Amino acid sequence: MENVRNLSITKGSFLNNHNASIQNLSDNHIIQILLKLPVKSIVCCKCVCRDWLNLITDSYFIKLHLSKSPECFMVLDKDYEEPRTTSSLKLVEIHEEHEHNHLHHDPITSLNLNLTPVFQNARLSAEGSVNGLICLSSSDSTIKKTYICNPITREYMILPKSINDTRDGIYGFGVSLLTSEYKVIRVYRKPSMRRPCPLYAEIYTLGTGQWRCLGPVTYSVYDFSGTFLNYHVHWNFYDCENRVEKICTFDFDNETFQLFPSPPVCLERDNKFRGTLGVLKGCLCYAYYTRTLDVLIWVMKEYGIENSWHKEVLIKQSISPFIGRSSKQSICFPIGCLKDGSILLVYGLLEFGPGKLLVYHPDTNTKEETEFIVVNAFNYRPSFVKLQNFESESVHKFL
Repeated sequence: MENVRNLSITKGSFLNNHNASIQNLSDNHIIQILLKLPVKSIVCCKCVCRDWLNLITDSYFIKLHLSKSPECFMVLDKDYEEPRTTSSLKLVEIHEEHEHNHLHHDPITSLNLNLTPVFQNARLSAEGSVNGLICLSSSDSTIKKTYICNPITREYMILPKSINDTRDGIYGFGVSLLTSEYKVIRVYRKPSMRRPCPLYAEIYTLGTGQWRCLGPVTYSVYDFSGTFLNYHVHWNFYDCENRVEKICTFDFDNETFQLFPSPPVCLERDNKFRGTLGVLKGCLCYAYYTRTLDVLIWVMKEYGIENSWHKEVLIKQSISPFIGRSSKQSICFPIGCLKDGSILLVYGLLEFGPGKLLVYHPDTNTKEETEFIVVNAFNYRPSFVKLQNFESESVHKFL
């Protein structure tokens, strides 16, 4: 009994001394400790005490954490056995072990969108991600809805109805260099007797509460979300006159579209596949299927410099999981690079089918299938950016 009493006294003394030691730390020391923790641990630390909550939600810590936040990936998936079940957002982290990297998903960091009524039974697509914020869209039989969310802070907002309230719409999401404003650009077809129907653009600046019309768009951009890089969003489009595929960009500072240097390949209309854009090692990349069904990835080493396009890797046709099965509808999206040089890819079918998330190893020309069957997968940098900071917006919490 005496031993138990002594143990209790010793345990109590340790906890008191431990708490006293923490209380003696300056805010700067606590911040430096927090910055070394994984995101889920920082989220838990918000519940320790009010002082830590205020520290983690302060703008200084949010900016500092964002500058040091590790590059991860976010997966938007769906239960394909239950068609009426909505998607989940899953944070995928890169873990280094010896000379091998692997993708790690902790179920604790998952966000089940089906628990929130507004997302139930919705067909969701991820339209882009910037600084921890994600742009989502959903459509029913008549209209398209747009959302901005931060799965780390468990916040979301519903953007107001667009100027042209139709189902279709091609999105881009980014931030301005000069003003630091977050913006959503939407390109849509305006109903018309002309064929093809003309394209128009509208833009939404977070915090303003309304869409603005930008007028007609001369580039026939494809129905893929724009790729954000260097404060521009990039799309492929088809040049009907010259029968080639090209790239255009939208500048979030001056809010204008412009032609962008394309890789030195010309895809004729009768070729089998469209090209797709992505970001590898901080550089814009362009991937497409060749006539021999290989995947060729070009990388722009110096942004905006046409001569800097470089053939990065050729993925042989045996790697594709869709060769021999609706091959002409197959598509390949480069998502990012792991630290060991492996490339993360999403292979999918154009007709709304699920995609497979694969890791391709260039040195051995082999693929490694992951556990994820995805709607979308994209680069993601976790952050504690608060949607509540945007005025004129109604912010909600995920359930």
